[in-house]
Amino acid sequence: MAHHDKSIRERVITLAEKGRLSASTAGGLYGVPMSTPRKWLRKYRRDGQVGMRERTGLWRISSPAQDAAFVAEAERNPFFSARDLKAATGFSGQKDAIISRLKAAGLRARHAAVKELLTDEHELYRSAFAESNVDRKWDRVIFTDKSTFSSANDGPVLVYRPQGECYNPQYVYLQTQWPCVCPLLGLEFSSI
Repeated sequence: MAHHDKSIRERVITLAEKGRLSASTAGGLYGVPMSTPRKWLRKYRRDGQVGMRERTGLWRISSPAQDAAFVAEAERNPFFSARDLKAATGFSGQKDAIISRLKAAGLRARHAAVKELLTDEHELYRSAFAESNVDRKWDRVIFTDKSTFSSANDGPVLVYRPQGECYNPQYVYLQTQWPCVCPLLGLEFSSI
């Protein structure tokens, strides 16, 4: 669309003002719809500007100090949700404002890498499994996997972290309950 180019606006206004052409005729030379050059000329005569006026945008509802508090709290507690950050900082605005400020600071909500913590009991099960299956013919074993369904909120854990810091220990979620299908190694197997 040629009529969005500022140089086209300048040429059309110059032709209309100094070239003694009508605004519509001057715009037609550059393929601009008829009513658009007339609006440009009216704005130029009223404001003296060729380009569009600077727009104000939405007002910020958080102060720079509050923005810094959001970022500091998210760095201190990266697993807090936007709702938790809002409560922790006492912010009265919407949580979307917090999310925007964190994005501007380079912190986005991402899926956390999960590290499963194994207990001493799990280590014993693994050792027992290995010792009891040393002589097994592993080429005759099929491993299967089970799916777990839950009505609880077991979705992915979100963390506010910078890009490229996925495996930084500060941003890794430590899962305390190890999901076992069977007590030995967490796998189910059967011989063929």
